[in-house]
Amino acid sequence: MVTVAAGLLILALLGPPSRTYYWRDSGGQTHVTNTPPPSDAELLDPPPPPAVEPGRPHRIEPLRPSGNLGDRQVVLNPVQKQAWDALDQHLLKARVAKDQRTLEAVADSLIHDCLWGNGLWAMPLVPILALALMGLMGWWLALGLNAGLRLPLVGGFLLLGLTFGHLLLNVFLYHPQAARLEQNLELLELHMGGRIPRPERHALMQQRYQALERAAQPTRAPWHFPEEVRALRETVKQVMVDP
Repeated sequence: MVTVAAGLLILALLGPPSRTYYWRDSGGQTHVTNTPPPSDAELLDPPPPPAVEPGRPHRIEPLRPSGNLGDRQVVLNPVQKQAWDALDQHLLKARVAKDQRTLEAVADSLIHDCLWGNGLWAMPLVPILALALMGLMGWWLALGLNAGLRLPLVGGFLLLGLTFGHLLLNVFLYHPQAARLEQNLELLELHMGGRIPRPERHALMQQRYQALERAAQPTRAPWHFPEEVRALRETVKQVMVDP
């Protein structure tokens, strides 16, 4: 129970990601933050990624929300700025050429990297390990009991393992994925090859982000989050082709 409570505390501290702001401070340094900039800051069009294509030498590295809970500021380094600029130009060429496949492929690639990059691909193993560990613990404790108590004890530990695994899945996979998707796709909205989504399109994207955040909560069934990811993917493709 202590571990479960700790997991819930971690989830509460992570909180939902905010909108992304792009600005330059008085010292000339560029910032990307999830909180509004100071009043004396200069608002900027954000820095952009190289074409998100498999095999490209400068493939985009999706931004990750800061681990500092009191300061979600992200400063793009020169490589990141160059990458997003290159992506913007790549999308502009695809738009001029009316290359719908490239526009959709860029969206797919960025979403895939947000979901599974930087070690997130291994996180689905965590709930499986939690279930196996709790099952083994229940089996070990049941060895000294009579036959009538063994099955209920092992079954109870397996249910506890499923619950704990679901919590771990939401805290350490779904929530980081939702935060990374929102942050990077908001950045993509500003680097779509010379186009900016219409207000109704932007509002639709915001609805998808909010639905994704809700699906990442531990009170939701585990299959809701993948369903929302699929819906978000289709929406992003539509917005990319017809902003």
